[in-house]
Amino acid sequence: MSATVSAETAPLSAPVPIDLPQGDEFLSESSWRVLMALMDTIIPEIRLQEASQTPPTTPAAKARDLSTVHLPSNEYSAAAGTLRRAASPGQIETDAIEAYLAERPSANPAFVEIIHSMLHNLPPSKKRELKIVLSVLNTRPGTLLLTTKPHAFPTLSIADRVKVLHAWSTSPLAQIRGLFKSVTTIAKLAHVRSSTTFSSLTGFPVFPTAWTADGGSSYPYEFLQFHPATGASTTAPAKPVEITTDVVILGSGCGSGVVANRLSSAFSSSINILVLEKGRHFDARHFPLSQATGLANLFEAGGVIETDDGSMTVTAGSCFGGGGTVNWSASLQPQDFVRAEWARERGMGFFESQEFQGCLDRVWEKMGCDEKVVRPNHGNRVLLEGAERLGYKAKVVPQNCGGSQHECGYCTLGCWKGEKKGPVNGWFPEAARQGVKFVEGMTVERVVFGGKGKKGEKVARGVEGKWVSREGVEVKVVVKAKKVVVSCGTLWSPVVLMNSGIKNPQLGKNLYLHPTNFVSGIFDEDVQPWEGGSLTSVVGSFENLDGKGHGVKLERMSMMPSFCLPFLPWTSGPAYKLLAAHYRHLNTFIAICRDRDTGHIYRDPATGRPRIVYSPSDFDRAHNLRGVIELCRIVYAQGGREIHPSIAGMPPFIRRTAAMDATEEEKEKEKAEFESWLARLQALGNKPPVTPFASAHQMGTCRMSAKPKDGVVDEKGRVWGTKGLYVADASVFPSASGVNPMVTTMAIADWIARGVVEELKGEGFTARL
Repeated sequence: MSATVSAETAPLSAPVPIDLPQGDEFLSESSWRVLMALMDTIIPEIRLQEASQTPPTTPAAKARDLSTVHLPSNEYSAAAGTLRRAASPGQIETDAIEAYLAERPSANPAFVEIIHSMLHNLPPSKKRELKIVLSVLNTRPGTLLLTTKPHAFPTLSIADRVKVLHAWSTSPLAQIRGLFKSVTTIAKLAHVRSSTTFSSLTGFPVFPTAWTADGGSSYPYEFLQFHPATGASTTAPAKPVEITTDVVILGSGCGSGVVANRLSSAFSSSINILVLEKGRHFDARHFPLSQATGLANLFEAGGVIETDDGSMTVTAGSCFGGGGTVNWSASLQPQDFVRAEWARERGMGFFESQEFQGCLDRVWEKMGCDEKVVRPNHGNRVLLEGAERLGYKAKVVPQNCGGSQHECGYCTLGCWKGEKKGPVNGWFPEAARQGVKFVEGMTVERVVFGGKGKKGEKVARGVEGKWVSREGVEVKVVVKAKKVVVSCGTLWSPVVLMNSGIKNPQLGKNLYLHPTNFVSGIFDEDVQPWEGGSLTSVVGSFENLDGKGHGVKLERMSMMPSFCLPFLPWTSGPAYKLLAAHYRHLNTFIAICRDRDTGHIYRDPATGRPRIVYSPSDFDRAHNLRGVIELCRIVYAQGGREIHPSIAGMPPFIRRTAAMDATEEEKEKEKAEFESWLARLQALGNKPPVTPFASAHQMGTCRMSAKPKDGVVDEKGRVWGTKGLYVADASVFPSASGVNPMVTTMAIADWIARGVVEELKGEGFTARL
């Protein structure tokens, strides 16, 4: 390494940047007022209607009154009774119930700050669309209010506002239906992240009940620091800092971890390896972060990236360790039919070879993947036992936790025990001990090329980008290297290659997202869904519905409130508040589709950030819907009191009596009603944009191929038409993996790294014996 950099003497000596990013003020005061009126309509203040209530007189009081639901005594008492039964098995103080009902989002500074942060992450075109919508609602309301009332939205009564939202949800225009989904989702997300009353009402612990300050710690990583050139002119741009290494790896996710580990194990200190990450490292002692700071600091764009048409919400890790830091520990190897497709139809036979199985086995053993220590919690038992009752195939999902039980439902906000053997706790420590160096806060802008190879290929000579210290100091950095490995993930790897001048018609194409639908069940039991492992069971009976490997898996999702509650259906503010308060008795399940049809990534013309074009096809949505129906059957079989599919316009199925208390005649009658309800669900369908779809798995935008015309990289991960440039992450998948992609990503990265090792040996580097 060159003398222009220095390593920290103490890891994390600077303050950890866990504040929410500040939003840019692109909304006028009047537009902001409209937005807050929308938020207060979706999550309203609810109060008892006093018999002698006098109309408010001041403008502020009038505005507040328009955003308040005043319930008659009998309705208010019924709502309080529902909360008392739903919230906790213990005695709930009346004050806690009244505070939850009366909570008003716009009066909470934390809610406002989160809204600013979410708006900050919107791409410029989406900001312009939002400004136009809010302006119209304020100045020309007839266009979007879908009502004869000429008044601006904030001046409508809350009852009329709800009518407007209902009209949006059923509008013949997809853009208006999408507007309904977007604003209701934003409100629900911000509310659950900021509420001051939710935890006390439901008993949800902000931190795990077993948490201790000395519970765990990560490897003591040291991150290189860069210093601006001194003595430079105040008008001339500062010269970039230069650093030289043998191999530079962009990104620190699952692919990067394996490559760094494999190369350092092969060569030890005889090779210089540098890992660059645009996000930040958080030691295990900082975990789990709160829902607000965790989503803002560990995930791309605060955890919410919308596809261009608004049909899907995409979640991706963006921190040291990438997806391996925020995933749910689920460890599954690709099915035989997927490997056969990649080998036989895509022309890459090694996917069916013993060599590739050896890569899978190495990954499996390295992370200590094990199902024997798993003790499924209530939600995961619902899937296992419900599947058995209905004759479906289900199994326990191994966890990458080194053989520990790791029963922590908070792990998507960071593993506080340091047990999850992803990049940070499983792969990088050994690499660091072998001399691998790390940089955080480094956004790579492009790969630098120089000269031509023997076959006329462009030769990668390094990368350049911008480093930002924890104190906010910006430094341009050039890294000179013999090999460049791009492991920035499916969203960013194609953008880096586009920025680098790679001209390939497949670049950014072939995007698979594993589109997901949701079903929530409310149970009589006190299930405390935050306890236990997040995803420890899977139902696989429907994973190959077309006979070609496309279908749907059924799993249980992370039950952190920020992940599950925003997908609950919204019909009115009071109804949503009461439904969300059932959290302690709630479990949410996901139908994950192995998609056949694809989208693509492109660069935002203003920001250069990745934008996503993807809408679930009719073919794939049919599989999702099948999964939703089967999840409803499982929840019903396991005695769920209420079944709430996240399907727009579909009312829940609610049992009249507890399953154990019903007579045989009542059971038969209810079963018939349930089947009739399922038929209505099937007929309604799950068409976007109002029906929420989500993705936590992104794959394929730098597809691996046997021929240059079919993909971006060859069978060894080398970018076609280049030398010394590789991609090693989920973006190289030939098609969707059909399983949680961590193990597949790591095995392919191991395969690619083995090829890099052989190339380096051929170039004179001495490998360990």
